[in-house]
Amino acid sequence: MRTQTFSAKARIAIGAILCAAMVGAVRVRADQRVILKSGLALEGFLVDVASLNESGFSAGGAQSQSRPILLVDDGLRRVYVHRRGMVAGEPQDVRGVERTIEFKQLSPVSGDPIQAIGDILSVSEFNEYARRRIAIRSHDGPVEIVQGITELNARYAKIEALKSKPAYDWDMRVSTRSIRPETFQKIFRQRIDQNDLDARLMVVRFFMESERYRAAEEELTRAIRDFPELEDMKSQLSALLVFQGERLLDEAERRADAGQPQFARQIFSGFPMESVGRTMRERVKIAIEEIDATDQQASDLIQSLRYDIEQLGEPDPAIERIYKEIEQGLSGATLARLSDYVRLKDSKTTPTENRVALAIAGWMMGPGSGETNLVVVSSLVTVRDLVAEYLGSANLVRRQEILEQLKGIEGAQIEYVAKLIEYLGPVKPWPEGAADETIDGMYRLGSLAGETETRTIEEHPDYIIQLPPEYDPLREYPCLLVLPPPNAHPELELTWWAGDFNPAMGSRTGHAMRNGYIVVSPRWGRPTQRLYEYTPREHDNVLSSLRHAMRRASIDADRVFITGHGEGATAAWDIALSHPDLWAGLVCVNAEPSKTIGHYHDNARHVPMYLVMGNASGPGAPLVRLGAILDRHMHVRNDVTVVMYRGRGREDFYEETPELFKWLNVPTHVRKPIPRDFEAVTMRQGDQFFWWLELGPLKPLVDTNPILWDQEERIRAGEISGRIGGNNSVSFNGPSDTYELWLRPDIGLDLSKPVVIRARSTPQYFEFDGELETILEDVRRRADRKRPFWASVRVPS
Repeated sequence: MRTQTFSAKARIAIGAILCAAMVGAVRVRADQRVILKSGLALEGFLVDVASLNESGFSAGGAQSQSRPILLVDDGLRRVYVHRRGMVAGEPQDVRGVERTIEFKQLSPVSGDPIQAIGDILSVSEFNEYARRRIAIRSHDGPVEIVQGITELNARYAKIEALKSKPAYDWDMRVSTRSIRPETFQKIFRQRIDQNDLDARLMVVRFFMESERYRAAEEELTRAIRDFPELEDMKSQLSALLVFQGERLLDEAERRADAGQPQFARQIFSGFPMESVGRTMRERVKIAIEEIDATDQQASDLIQSLRYDIEQLGEPDPAIERIYKEIEQGLSGATLARLSDYVRLKDSKTTPTENRVALAIAGWMMGPGSGETNLVVVSSLVTVRDLVAEYLGSANLVRRQEILEQLKGIEGAQIEYVAKLIEYLGPVKPWPEGAADETIDGMYRLGSLAGETETRTIEEHPDYIIQLPPEYDPLREYPCLLVLPPPNAHPELELTWWAGDFNPAMGSRTGHAMRNGYIVVSPRWGRPTQRLYEYTPREHDNVLSSLRHAMRRASIDADRVFITGHGEGATAAWDIALSHPDLWAGLVCVNAEPSKTIGHYHDNARHVPMYLVMGNASGPGAPLVRLGAILDRHMHVRNDVTVVMYRGRGREDFYEETPELFKWLNVPTHVRKPIPRDFEAVTMRQGDQFFWWLELGPLKPLVDTNPILWDQEERIRAGEISGRIGGNNSVSFNGPSDTYELWLRPDIGLDLSKPVVIRARSTPQYFEFDGELETILEDVRRRADRKRPFWASVRVPS
């Protein structure tokens, strides 16, 4: 029976424990924090290493090598980055993880070390003794191992194989946030002495440090009930409510930033104002006022524009139609389009027709268009309609008719057309029957929609797409192109990123939806295929799905990330390096790079990379098996992060998703500007387009068949270089005899003057005639409305 006495000394100790839990407990392990150039922070034990390659040959010379790679070990995982290339400053000392809770388990004195973990077949829940069963595939069939939690802190749980025959030495780490709070509560109530006040408060502190505030509230409430002497600690419960409120407000603000203002308003409106202090109530009030102010600003602008249009007299049908568009589509996502009008709408010196022109032009071509001639703006409405029809038409005859019509319209200059294209909404509708009947914003295409008719990949590729909540076709969204293993259904990969559908909320609830991403998951392999084969066919399946989706959904072409798991990650890695001009970044979970990936490391300088794996993902240690490839990517000019979980095999690492989205949301992780000077490599048919240079057929010594890779006598990559020089000149070289040069003004060329092309001994000259066919065909085929090319030149002509 527990004692009811409660000394002043104990009261002080308890107060110290709770205060420590709320404002920073005594540090047991010293950590350091480094800030990366991206703005992200890493915390843990820091050490400089020479190489990621742990093969015997590489390790032999490690003592004499420099140590350019920074390893950050946080106990759960080891993160590798290039120190000079990625770290912004000197490390700072920070509070590390708090005192670890230890559980006594029947651990073996010795055992066979687990160095490579096969596929995990099943994992049970932890029981009240902090034990579970895990079954893994081995060469001898399934092996079942009993594991137990031996150490626990706010960051990770250390899970070890328990005593058995045969015995295993296995130290596995999992994130604390990957285990449900209810599981921990069950364990604590069995393994922690419920009559030990310090132990009970230690549990409260653990939940607070791991940001499980509701569980902390429940445990503190139980402690106060069981220990009446803690009655004055009820005031601490309000602090826990504040922490929960902070989390709720963070979620609301995330949703608002992701283009989900109604979701955010719902959270703010239902916030428990009576349970929090004045500061938080004020924060909620301001957030609601900001949403209301945006709505009010849009309403005021619509009324002001309506008034100005009425002052013009006889209404222009084209202007009236665009006004209706503005009336229906003006929101926080599109207010910036009318910034020119906002600036001058109350001006007494600017004529009304000029103000209306600025508004209509801004809506169609974005802020800064500066067009004040209402006659030109009215004609641009017709130009925009014809351009949209052209981009959505599969009829060659009709497209040629549109080109002829455009020639006779004022305002059909290419400078206007390029701006109109950028602000066009999706140019094609979703096919009939593609929409999912139960999940809003989800569409199934091709065979995944049940189609049996034979079509080309370009017409109807096989993929699933999920749009985020409150999707607005006038807002641009970042996109995740997620590749499952070839024998897995695309919806499984989509669900990993977008989450399961919640009928009560009417949407999926995963991280991609919370952060406002469009998720596209293609079927890229054959039904019986198990491994990625590095073929152009697989590339076409993936890229055609992306292009198909970009014509029908408002995908920001500058923020498309390619990702995958297992063989899907291997495919994503290869496709990213083969087409480096397309991506904002690459995320791989358990990839197995080989073949072309080992030769395309020069292309990686243009694609930020985040690679996740377990340090026991067999066969053989990853840094032995993959170390040479990883080393070539870990370059001072590359943005590469390698994350290695301790004691883990080929898992999905869902616990890493919060860190993944921090990385994905970094402002600098967007598609890089088109380079004026670049170097790249290629060695396969299909890998022939690099920014503004497209190669013709590759020379035989470079063109490698990936299916016959092991039979090739010599494997070599062909080097490609391109440079926009002075005097309006272009020079390039590569493993081909013919080229297509794609031109637009922002690559450093003046298309109003002759362009000098130096690819042979005799220069070739090109003069742009201003025709629209190239820019329209380029956008129609590639679906990239952000970077359309204005002209193309064949070399030699």
